[in-house]
Amino acid sequence: MKLPKPFAIIAMLIPWCVAIGVVFYIFSIRFPLDGRVVFSHPLDGSGIWFTPFEPGERVTSPGRQPDGWRGQRILDEPVYASARWPGAYDELNINVEMRTLRQPIVELGLERDAATRAFEMKPLWSELLSSDDWREVAIDDARGFVRADLPDSTLLETDPRHLMVWHASTSDRGRADSGEAEEKTYEVSLRGTHHFLALPINDEIRFHFQIQDVNRNREGKNTFAIRVSCEDEIVWTSAGSASGLNDSRPSEVFEERVRLTELPPCAYKLSVLADNDFFIRQIRTNARHWVIGPQIFFGDRVGFRATTTEAIAWTNSIHAVADTFHKEGLQHIRFGSNEYHVRETHNRYILERAPDERGGSVRFSAPEGNMRLIGDGYFALEESALFYPEPRRLTAESEPAEEGIRAILTPYTKPVKSDNGFWKTGVAFELPARGDRLQFSLAAPGIDRSNGAVDIRSVELEYTRPPLSLNEWFLRMKREISIALKRL
Repeated sequence: MKLPKPFAIIAMLIPWCVAIGVVFYIFSIRFPLDGRVVFSHPLDGSGIWFTPFEPGERVTSPGRQPDGWRGQRILDEPVYASARWPGAYDELNINVEMRTLRQPIVELGLERDAATRAFEMKPLWSELLSSDDWREVAIDDARGFVRADLPDSTLLETDPRHLMVWHASTSDRGRADSGEAEEKTYEVSLRGTHHFLALPINDEIRFHFQIQDVNRNREGKNTFAIRVSCEDEIVWTSAGSASGLNDSRPSEVFEERVRLTELPPCAYKLSVLADNDFFIRQIRTNARHWVIGPQIFFGDRVGFRATTTEAIAWTNSIHAVADTFHKEGLQHIRFGSNEYHVRETHNRYILERAPDERGGSVRFSAPEGNMRLIGDGYFALEESALFYPEPRRLTAESEPAEEGIRAILTPYTKPVKSDNGFWKTGVAFELPARGDRLQFSLAAPGIDRSNGAVDIRSVELEYTRPPLSLNEWFLRMKREISIALKRL
């Protein structure tokens, strides 16, 4: 049957109109006049711009959940998701509608290095800071939270004992010691990379390290480096190797010296960068205030001395994680007045102070050594050397009010209440100058121990860049062509 001419024309135009509409839709996404495009959808597997979280053994299937809501439940961490790249945008605001069960902290990260799976993490949720006990404050460039009973000016607190940070930094210049320096020697067995933080005394820092390469887990490549920095600015470096042995025999103990003079005041970080086959056997320094952290790894003395030396350190950490990798490390350890029985290798043991020991320092001891510690503070080999080079980090185990904390520096923003216990919260990321999928990681520290959960109901992606102008048009087109060529 032959269609009347007007209907035939319309039938012919429909595919063209659809095609033109698709082109204009894609064009509007890549080149919005106001420089903003938003994609919003429930996290039930129906959206095309943001994939559900995985792997499957750590999350539920997206969609309708057993208790009636639609979305995805996260039961372990870390989990990963990805987003489609809609064009050459400068910033992404990712907003989620979520709630938590026995999970005080949630963080979201954007992948910055695909080869090493390195993510830039940012705060997404804090049960503590979302309560009425803490008030959000901004003063000049400083952002964070202060206790509700304290004035806004508390955000400018400079005493590290009363300040915490959560994915934020704080300047701590202007600190140094003066007076008569006394050089002291410490017999130790510290394994692998360690970071020492020290205040210069009379404008000088002096450390002598006795180091041994035990050559247990690798042959060759027995190099190490020492780096000194002030607030991430490197001021001195040195590299070396351990006598060039390429077999399994321990090297002779050798000495590495660090001496820097005429130093401006700063809490200097001295990093000994090495794999776990390197052991620091002795430290000699003139520093009066110096600490190690946030990790300290007590090794053994096999191949060096026949006796085992007890691992002892003082710490201003309120919480710490301990583990051991050898059966020789199975033992009773003490963290302040609390005692813990380490019964298994490769298992994390959560250490915390007794309620009446929240202030000051406590002593850690492990009679058999062979123990790795990671704290929310720092460690010292004698109590008088202990100090805070920088504020402690907010962790899932932190109890800031009980720990004397008055302010917390963080870019975190108070979320908005939704319904059924859900909150609307989000983070912003600067986008790299490349096109492809964006990879995300969600972290829920301690969720495996608390048997907690994170429920995510919806995701909104807001991509932004400057409003389109003629000059901007050519710049964006050039960037789009560059991205397309890289994909070929």
